[in-house]
Amino acid sequence: MTEHPYDIEITRAFDAPPERVYQAFTDPDQFARWYGPVGFPVQRDTVEVDARVGGRQRFEMVGEADPSMRTGFDGRFDEVVQSELLSSRGAWDGIPGQAGAWPSHLRAEFHDDHGRTRLVVREGPHPPGSADLGRQAWEMMLAKLESLLSG
Repeated sequence: MTEHPYDIEITRAFDAPPERVYQAFTDPDQFARWYGPVGFPVQRDTVEVDARVGGRQRFEMVGEADPSMRTGFDGRFDEVVQSELLSSRGAWDGIPGQAGAWPSHLRAEFHDDHGRTRLVVREGPHPPGSADLGRQAWEMMLAKLESLLSG
């Protein structure tokens, strides 16, 4: 495996099997329901998820208070193991306070824990000074994911 400069690592347990949590990452309808921090949801019509090596991952978040604030990700999957692993590389653009696009890597591991899932998310690198904001965004999104999975 290639080393990546991840600066965020979050582990969360879900009362759902890995297949179900993986599906929430790969089904565009479900992805749009939980991804994006509070106040900055993903627009469903912008979501493309082709969960295979070389497949595209694209989406855009739009500010609820100011729809002109748009942040998008466009990348490709570089590792995919059904219901176990999603890894992608791409670039974010439209990040407030950041000039131009910046590269990012995401790795999501779905571990079976007796029918539950232990999810490990690693992401980075973030622009200087923004890793804490990224971590806060993931905490908000994982709470939304938990709500989706329990509903």
